[in-house]
Amino acid sequence: MFPELQNTLNLLDRFIGDYPVFMYLTDADDSIVWLNRYFSKEFPEIKTGQPSQCLNILEPCEAVCEGCEKADPVDTPGAFSRTIYSSNKTATPGTSYLEFFSFPVYNREKQNLGTLRVGFDVTQSEEMKDQLRAKEKRYRAIVEGTSDAIIFIDHENLIREWNAGAEEIFGYSTDEIVGQSIEKIMPAELIEMGELTYLNSEVRRRGVLKKYETQRRCKDGKLVYVDISRNEVYDEDGDSIGVSEILKDIHARKDLEFELLRTILELSKLNELNEILYRIHDELDIMRITLIAITAGQGLRFNRAFILLADQENKVLKGHLAIGPSDEDEANRIWTELNHEHHYLRDIVQIYKIDLNGADKKVNEIVGQISVPMDSSPHILLEAMERRRVIRVKEGKVMGITDPLSMVIDDRSLLELLNSRDFVIVPIFTKKEQLGVIIADNCINNREISGEDVEGLRLFASLAGSALENARLYSTLAERINELQSAYKQLEESQEQLLRAERLAAIGEMSAKVAHEIRNPLVSIGGFARIIERKILDDPKLKQYAGIIREQVENLENILNNLLGTANPRPPEKRTVDVKQLLEQVGHTMSHVIEQKNIALNFAWSPDEQHTILGDPKMLYQALLNLIKNAVDALEARENEAEISLQSQIENGQVVISIADNGPGIPPDQMNKIFEKFFTTKSQGTGLGLSVVQEIVNSHRGTISVESDPQSGTVFRLLFPLNPELSNVLTP
Repeated sequence: MFPELQNTLNLLDRFIGDYPVFMYLTDADDSIVWLNRYFSKEFPEIKTGQPSQCLNILEPCEAVCEGCEKADPVDTPGAFSRTIYSSNKTATPGTSYLEFFSFPVYNREKQNLGTLRVGFDVTQSEEMKDQLRAKEKRYRAIVEGTSDAIIFIDHENLIREWNAGAEEIFGYSTDEIVGQSIEKIMPAELIEMGELTYLNSEVRRRGVLKKYETQRRCKDGKLVYVDISRNEVYDEDGDSIGVSEILKDIHARKDLEFELLRTILELSKLNELNEILYRIHDELDIMRITLIAITAGQGLRFNRAFILLADQENKVLKGHLAIGPSDEDEANRIWTELNHEHHYLRDIVQIYKIDLNGADKKVNEIVGQISVPMDSSPHILLEAMERRRVIRVKEGKVMGITDPLSMVIDDRSLLELLNSRDFVIVPIFTKKEQLGVIIADNCINNREISGEDVEGLRLFASLAGSALENARLYSTLAERINELQSAYKQLEESQEQLLRAERLAAIGEMSAKVAHEIRNPLVSIGGFARIIERKILDDPKLKQYAGIIREQVENLENILNNLLGTANPRPPEKRTVDVKQLLEQVGHTMSHVIEQKNIALNFAWSPDEQHTILGDPKMLYQALLNLIKNAVDALEARENEAEISLQSQIENGQVVISIADNGPGIPPDQMNKIFEKFFTTKSQGTGLGLSVVQEIVNSHRGTISVESDPQSGTVFRLLFPLNPELSNVLTP
C-alpha cells in the first residue's frame, strides 16, 4: 500500500510545487519513508530511513544512527494530533516555528501502517505570540514594581487585579481583597454621596477619567488622599470588560497644601487683625478686639481668653478684661448667631461687645480676682511676662520648664481660679517693656490646644502689644499736641493783648486830643442843629438837612464816647437805676431813626414789678444805645415788617434785659469774635461797640449772651443783679 500512497504523494507534491508545506511519511516503526521536495529543500540533512522520533528530528545529526535513542512520541499513534516545533536548522536564517498535523495511515484491515505528517511555517504568528508574552511579562513587572496602586475592577464593581503598590498603600494582600467590592476601600460618606456611581458614569461617558482627587480608606481605618485615573478596558472583540484604576498616594502633597493653606489663613487673620488694630487708639478697645479675635471662629477659636496688664505704678500684674461663655450651649448660641450673619473678623469685632453683666460676666469676675505682685517671683504669670516666654500648662503641669513655678493667687491656685487644667500663657510686650500676658483655654469643648493654636496666639499677642504701644504713644503725642496748642493759644492771646494794649495806648492819646479839640465844637453843632430842626416849620427840606446834621453829630458823639470808654475806662458811679425807665429813654432817643426806617419798636415788661438795679445810668445808657443801634443797622436789608423788641423781666433774683431784632442774624463763624475789640463787618464801624458793651456789663457784675438765627434774628440778653433792697423784699 505504501508504493501507491507514495505515488499519490509524489503527484500531490508536483501539484503543490514550492508552496511552503512540509510533508513526510513514516512507517509503523516511525522511520521516515518519504519526504516532499520543500521539506528536503528546507532540511537537506534529513534523509529517508531516519527515525522520526529522534530527538534531533528538526535538528538532525550528520548521519543516520543505528539504534538511535528514541524520544518520547511526539504524537499518539493511530490518532490525529497537532504539534508545534521550533528549529534554527532550516534554510531560512533564524529560528523557525513549524506546526505539524499528524494523520494516521491504515490498511483495509484497519491496521496502522504509519503516519503522514503535514506542516506549515507559523514563525510570524509564534513570534507575535512571543512578543506578546514578552510585553505581558514587562507589563507585569511594571505593574508589580510601581509604588502606585493599580486595580482592575469588573462591571460588578468587584476587584479582580491588585498589585503590590495597592498592598503597600491600603494594607490589604491580594488574597484578602480580590473578589471584594471596591467599596471596601471607600469611605462610607463618599459611598452615600454616590461617588462610585459618578466615577462609573464618567468613565462610560468619556472612556477615561484623570486627576480625580478623593479619599480612600486603608485596612487600619486611616483615610488617605489619592489621585485617581480610570480607563475603560476592552477585550479583543472590543467589548468592555471593566475598568483599570491607578491610584497615586498624594497625602504628602495634601499635607503640604493644607500647611500652605493654614499658613495663608493664619497670615490673613494676622493681616486682618493688624488692619483693625492699626486704626484703634483706645487701650480698652484694643483689648476687646484682641480677645474677640482670639475666641472668634474667624480667629483662633479658643473658648475663653483673659488679658492681664502690668500696673507699673502699683507694681502689680492685674486682670483687666476677659471674654468667654459659661457653658457649651451659650458658646454655640453666640458664635452660631455671629457666624450666620457675619463672615469676616472685622464685622464681628464691630458688632460684638463684651457683656460684663451677661454672657461674659463669669469670666470677668474671674479675671478681676487675678492680681500678682511683681515681687512674687517665681510666679508662672510673671515668668511668662518678664522672660517673654510662652508657657503651656497641660493636665495641670507646666510643660518644658523644670524649675518650680508658683500658681498661687491670694491663697488660691490659678488652676482652681480658672477652673481649667489645660491652658496657654503668652506674653504681651514691646521692644522697651513688658506689658502683660494673655491666658487662653478650651475648657468648654475641651478641644486640644495644638502647636498651631499656640503660635497663632503668640502672634496675636504680639500685634496687641504693638497696638497698645501705639495707643500709648498716640495718647502721649495727643497730650503734647494739646500742650503745644494751649501754649500757642496763650502766645496768640498775649500777642493780641499786647497789640490791644498798644492800640489802646494810641487811642488814649488820640482820645484826649479828640475830647479836647472836638467835643466842644461837636456839642455846639449838635445843639444848634436840634434848635434849627425844631424852629423850622415851613421848609421841610431844611428841616431834613438839620435832622441829618443832628444824626451825624450823634454818631460822632457815640464814636467819641466809645473811644474814650475804651481808652480810659472808669469805674461805674452806681446808684439805683430803673431799668424800664432807662429802656424807654433809650427807645425815645432812637425813635426818630426807627420811625424813618419803618421799624416797629416794642416794649415788654410787667407794669406791676420794679426792675431796679445798682449801676451807672450813663454807662448803661451807652451800652443799651449801642445794642439798639446795632439792631437798627441789622434791619437795613429788611424791606418790611422790621421789628425791634425791648424786654425786661425778673428771673432768679436777676433783671434780664433783652434787645431782639428779626434781622438776618449773625453768621456762625463770627459769633465768637463779635465781642473782640476792633472786630467789625461795617465799612464805617470802629469795632469797639460790642466790646464796650461787654466791659460795661462786666463792670456791673452782669453777664451778656447772644443768640442768633438766620430765620428769627438776633437776641442780646443782659443779666444784672437785682437791687439788693428790692431783692430782699422779693425773697420769701
